[in-house]
Amino acid sequence: MELTASAQHSTPQATHGSSRVLRRRAIKSHEHRDSSILTNGTSKRKRVSEATNGEEDEDSEPEEDEEDEDEDDEDEGDSDEEELKTRRRRPQRTKLATAKPATKRTKTTSKPSTTLAIRSANIQNRPTSKASKSSTARARPSQAHQQGLYAEVFGRGQTPEDAASWWFEEVQKDNVEALQDLVNFIFKCIGCNSEVDQQDIEDLDSVPTKLGDVIQEYEQQKPPDYPLISKQKQYAGFQDVLEEFFRAIIRILHTSSAFYDQREIYDNIHNWVATMSGANYKSFRHTATVISLAMSTALCEVAEELQATMATLKAQLNAEKKKKNPNKGRVKAIEKNYRAAEDKLEVIDTQLRDAFDTVYVHRYRDVEERIRTLCVAALGKWMVLYRKMYLDGEFLRYLGWVLNDTSAHTRIEDIKQLKKLYSNKNNIAALRAFTDRYRSRLVEMGARDADISVRVETIELLDRLRDADLLEPDDIDTIGRLIFDSEPRIRKAVAKFFVSNIEDLYQDTIEEFDETQYDAALPDVGDVKDFVAPTKSWIKFKCLGSVLAGYNNDEESLDGTAAQSLPMNSISDSCYTLATQSIFPHMPELHKWEELAGYLLFDHSSIPSAGDDDDVDFNIQQAYKLSAGEDAIMLDVLYAAVKSYLQSILRTNATKDQILEKQESAAQNLTTLLPHLLNKFGSTPRAASSILRIEQLLDIGLINELQSGEASYAAILDDITKQFTSHSDKQVLAAASAAFRNARSYEPSKEAANAKVQEIWSESVATLANLLRDKAVRTRGTLDRPSLAEVVNTVIRLAELAGVHDCSHVIESRLSTGSSRKGKDKPGSQKTLLSLLLQLLHRGEPDEDTTPAFAELEDQLCGALIDLFSRYFRWKMFGLKKAINANDEAQLSTTSLTEFATTRTAFVDSIAPVIRMRKPLDVVRYQAILNVLELFALFTTIRNMRPEKGDLDDDIEENLRGLITYVPEEIVKEVMITHEKMEQSFARQTHRKIESISEKRRSKGSTGRDEEDEDDIEKPPEDSDDERDDLDDEEDEGDEDDDEVKKSKNAKKQAALLAEQKLCELTSKIIFILVGGAIRDETAVRERLTLNRTKLGKNYSVLVGYLDEKKKSAKRGSGKNLAGKEKNSDKGGKGTEKAGKKLVSEEMVLEDDDIEDSEQDEEEAQQQHDLQEDEIEDHGSEIDEHDAWKEKGDQGENEEDDEIMGD
Repeated sequence: MELTASAQHSTPQATHGSSRVLRRRAIKSHEHRDSSILTNGTSKRKRVSEATNGEEDEDSEPEEDEEDEDEDDEDEGDSDEEELKTRRRRPQRTKLATAKPATKRTKTTSKPSTTLAIRSANIQNRPTSKASKSSTARARPSQAHQQGLYAEVFGRGQTPEDAASWWFEEVQKDNVEALQDLVNFIFKCIGCNSEVDQQDIEDLDSVPTKLGDVIQEYEQQKPPDYPLISKQKQYAGFQDVLEEFFRAIIRILHTSSAFYDQREIYDNIHNWVATMSGANYKSFRHTATVISLAMSTALCEVAEELQATMATLKAQLNAEKKKKNPNKGRVKAIEKNYRAAEDKLEVIDTQLRDAFDTVYVHRYRDVEERIRTLCVAALGKWMVLYRKMYLDGEFLRYLGWVLNDTSAHTRIEDIKQLKKLYSNKNNIAALRAFTDRYRSRLVEMGARDADISVRVETIELLDRLRDADLLEPDDIDTIGRLIFDSEPRIRKAVAKFFVSNIEDLYQDTIEEFDETQYDAALPDVGDVKDFVAPTKSWIKFKCLGSVLAGYNNDEESLDGTAAQSLPMNSISDSCYTLATQSIFPHMPELHKWEELAGYLLFDHSSIPSAGDDDDVDFNIQQAYKLSAGEDAIMLDVLYAAVKSYLQSILRTNATKDQILEKQESAAQNLTTLLPHLLNKFGSTPRAASSILRIEQLLDIGLINELQSGEASYAAILDDITKQFTSHSDKQVLAAASAAFRNARSYEPSKEAANAKVQEIWSESVATLANLLRDKAVRTRGTLDRPSLAEVVNTVIRLAELAGVHDCSHVIESRLSTGSSRKGKDKPGSQKTLLSLLLQLLHRGEPDEDTTPAFAELEDQLCGALIDLFSRYFRWKMFGLKKAINANDEAQLSTTSLTEFATTRTAFVDSIAPVIRMRKPLDVVRYQAILNVLELFALFTTIRNMRPEKGDLDDDIEENLRGLITYVPEEIVKEVMITHEKMEQSFARQTHRKIESISEKRRSKGSTGRDEEDEDDIEKPPEDSDDERDDLDDEEDEGDEDDDEVKKSKNAKKQAALLAEQKLCELTSKIIFILVGGAIRDETAVRERLTLNRTKLGKNYSVLVGYLDEKKKSAKRGSGKNLAGKEKNSDKGGKGTEKAGKKLVSEEMVLEDDDIEDSEQDEEEAQQQHDLQEDEIEDHGSEIDEHDAWKEKGDQGENEEDDEIMGD
């Protein structure tokens, strides 16, 4: 009220004078901005060296003039540069024409009345301003002793609105001093200690010069940061308060009409802020941009209010005019108010456009990403608030240009603003032209952007475009295929989009059917109790299957059929399973998974291929008939649907009784459906593995509580046994083994499952013994093809069974053999399964007589034997750990440990020729090397084993230490040869240049190899410039079409990834034994691993870097464990055993600190987890007692290495 009264008591002369000076100020404001040498406020602004002494901050932005902006416009393909220039010049020409007489009078007189319109009226207030000078600019905002406006905003504990009201009261008292306080307030917000005086405020022409002086002083201060980016607690929420304060200033100027009647107030504020926004230092640009954007946002809010007021007035005017006897006085008053609001809106439009041209058009492409992001967010907000002005191609194109911003954070903000715009259906018409221009870029960002978060946000935006029918069919397919993306966040984001595609396909399918006939032929899901009876959901299942099959075929067609498949866990989720898990929440039909099971059990072969096209029943049957191969896909979908459904039950708000009821119902239905599914699809390996995985989801505890539950599950166990014994496919065997483990995890079914497993063991061992009776077991190529194939399949089954439960007692049991006419076995002698398997291992030694077909089977046999021995030794180590924990002297006797060491030595002696006689990159050799290294690393974990109570006997400790031996030198040599060949193979495939150890030795003594920085590490294979150039050359040759080029490119990329994966896996095993101290010449091996650490990609560099981290963090010390009692003399040895000696194998000397690390921080623990590629982890899920491998009790000094080596 006071503000209004003050305005009303102003004299006409004062008002007139103020208006004239306002026009003059408009001229000066634009004149100064056109000639500024400091800032980038307008397109014609230039920099001056006087303002900054020719020095620019490292964050300074390149010069931006009108030519730069025109070039940017031309790059984007715009044709409206002249229109934009015209719009920018139009307000300036208007002001110039209006203000020219006033300008002449101002320049030709020195009278006080023409110096500045906002003159000081209260000179006595000057001490207050000086008092504010004495306070520091970087003081804590919470300090109440601050003076001036800064204290009112940040130090008095009041709201920004109250501070703005206080400042406006000061404006009414002395507008010059109030503006001076405001400018100094902005400097303090920047973190600058400099201040301006009244003369600087009164003379707008001096703004660039004064700001240049301030920046010179700021350069001398060299502040570390400024409030907007400071992480100090005192600046928490600083930006929010600053923005709200300036928005409050705009609102109070609007409500008091000072914005319209005393325009020089806002003009002066904007003049200073716009000039600061073009400074070299980002602290000035950032703070000024925040203020400018906040004021523009407030003006948009005011414009929105004025538009609402005008709409109301318009409605009132129309209503009044429609009356029979309209009130002319009321009509005139409404029209007057309408024109006044319209005039105010015109003023706001002018100021908004001026702020956009002087600040936004330069700062949206600032070198600092924070500033660019702020501009994008503000523009999106303006488009929502003031659609009439900003929702136009002239401004929308700025959002389009930012889609190519180098900063992921800025691109994300841009997409978020577009999401808000497309969410409003009223905006769609205005956005169509924008969509047509930038659709391809949006699709590209959603499919291939380097940042995952950008892709997620873009996919959500594309979903809105799809709802608005703004996407092309090809674009829809491109995004829909992302349901198979390897990134879970992408699959989750695209799930809703994908389900919408399914719904559209379903609607297109049933569109041709008569609604009444369709409802009669296919009832709803809830109206049918029989799972096998057709329902409407069957057509949707068919749509889902056909789309999944089509999308995946398209993906596979790009990869090339000849490309080698990437290694996968045999029981890992398929792409269809992962896709279904993502779309499950959005597709209600999948929640009725029993319907899907019934759909699969239906005999689709009974549906005729030809019939009457007018027959509705026939057409409907054709609509839900599964095509070839889709049944296997839908089985994966069924597995994912059942799994997701069981998980969703636990996440509901239902009571425990309701949850239990649903779980029991699901268990009962699974028990009923699984035998039927296995009976129908059990003959196909892929389908059988999917069904067996569904069985793993069965809660056997719930089954046994139901009537006839035990009998039902016994039948399921019989089916699982049948699948295990009738298939040799690894996926089926892995799924069946997992099903047995699942059965053993429940007490009611554990005994029955153990009986089945033991039965399979007995049958398989007997089969193997019969096949090899009277045969030359050790000699390669002595078995006929059918017998050899059966031996291979039997050993593969034994290897899978070894993962179900402890198999050591079975493998060590004796076999009864008949008379032997060949080999060294005596007639009637007995041997163990272990000795038979060790003899079979010799068949892995290659020869020249074996044909390729037989050699392939022999290599498969050798690989299966290696897997079997790997699990056998794990179980033995697991038993040893249990014995040590329990201090079981019987299990730790010298005889037992000697036999264990003898078995290990026999295995190493048998596998060594297999490694030595094969080529360095041979698959079997590679597998054997990994397992041998893992075996020796496993034995080093004995140091960390100790009883839960008491201490071990000295003799037992001595024997246990004797189990820890060095890897034989000949095997280490072969390992390093394979490692070198893998380095060369990976380097050749990715066009990298590496060093050899011989070159390094020659270079020593002359010129040492310069240390390479981590930044020089070459690009990963997919980004290899050389490889890409080669592929481009192939395209230029024109010998292959585009599809063949894509196949060749993807095949090479895949081969490079496989080479890198194998190299890193072997390196990790070597690092394991280095950390465990199981290599005698440790220095030479370390040197060889680190030779090319900067030349083989980032993954290899990080992996080898673990050795440095381990070396830095290792602490020497002694613990109360086996390692603490090791001797400091090297006794050497090959691990041979001699009867009567106390040590079971020659002791390997190792100091305590070789594997100890008493400091375990989170970062190193994460590195260990990332680097851990031990085979135990690969097969650990197959051993239900796997958790027992980890230390449960005392967390000693060596626990860290125990987890690495033993898990």
